[in-house]
Order: sequence, then structure tokens, then C-alpha cells
Amino acid sequence: MDGFDNAFGASNPTEVDPAAEFLAQEQEDLGGLGEDLGFSAPPAQNVDAAMVNGADETAAVTDSAGIDQMTTEVKSMRVSEEPECIKQWKIEQEEKLRIKDEAEEKSKEELKLQARKELDDWYKHYNEQLEKTKVTNRNNQDTYSSEVNDIQPGTEWERVAKHCDFNAKNAKNTKDVSRMRGIMLQLKQSPPTRD
Repeated sequence: MDGFDNAFGASNPTEVDPAAEFLAQEQEDLGGLGEDLGFSAPPAQNVDAAMVNGADETAAVTDSAGIDQMTTEVKSMRVSEEPECIKQWKIEQEEKLRIKDEAEEKSKEELKLQARKELDDWYKHYNEQLEKTKVTNRNNQDTYSSEVNDIQPGTEWERVAKHCDFNAKNAKNTKDVSRMRGIMLQLKQSPPTRD
């Protein structure tokens, strides 16, 4: 029956867990790295015992002691004095950031001054155009009021003819007003009489 269990994946207690073996190898290789960076070495696990006894005991070790071990590792980590090269890099970065901030403030001020100048120019141009329009409207109003007030009998059709375009050239976008134009010309030549 042992052959049957082995064929369908039953665990053999003498087999070594590949994950535990990998973790043990990595811990050996990287163990001294933490000390170089100023961290104290983490407490060692009994990985060999877990590998010999199988995966069930490995899970039990990581489940029960994993949380406690992680909290003790975090508490035991002490950051030592930073190396001189890191201090120098931080100082250089702070200086670069300070210079960039000053340049940004300077460019902001320049943009504000430029925007203020452009806005003043726009208002100046706007006010000039407004004054020109006012003068033109006043002149047109004076001309129109003089024409309206100087109504003389018999000049009605001449005033109407001033507002009509009697050119034969028609634009394609306008309505056909040739009939109206013909009636206006006829009335201008022979005005109706009042009885």
C-alpha cells in the first residue's frame, strides 16, 4: 500500500521541504547584509529541524512564532548613524530643491507681471474701441434723426429707395426680391395719388 500512497502524492516524512530549504539558503547568503546596513541580526529560526520533520511543523513554527518573531525583529531593529555619503546626498538634494523653488517663484512673478501687462493692454484697446464705437453711433444717430425730422411731402419713396438694393446681381443665399424691386421702381416713377 506504500507504493499506492507514494504514487498519489502522500507526503513522505523524510522528504525535505523545498521552500524551507530556499529560505534557509537565502538567510545564509543575506545574513550579513543587515549588519552592514546597521540592523541587528534577526533571531535565527530552527529551519533544519523544520526541514527534517516536514511541512506540518514548518507551518506550525511560522504560524505560532511568526507574529511574535516579526514584532521582536521590528523592535530589535535599530537605525544606526547614516553614512556620510547619504548625508551629503540629502544636503545636495535640499540645495537643488531650494534652487528650483526660487526659480519657480521667480517665473511665477514674471508670469503675473506679464499677465497684468497683457490685461492692461487688452482693457486699453477695448476702451479705445468702445469710444470709437460710441462716436460712430452718435454720428449715425445725428444723421438718422436729421433725415427723420426733415420729412417733406413727396420724398417718401426716395427714402424707401435708399434702403433697398436695386442691383441686379443676386446672391445665391438671398431670397428672390426682383418682384419687390420692380414694384418699388414703378412706385418711385409714378407715385400713387391720394383721393
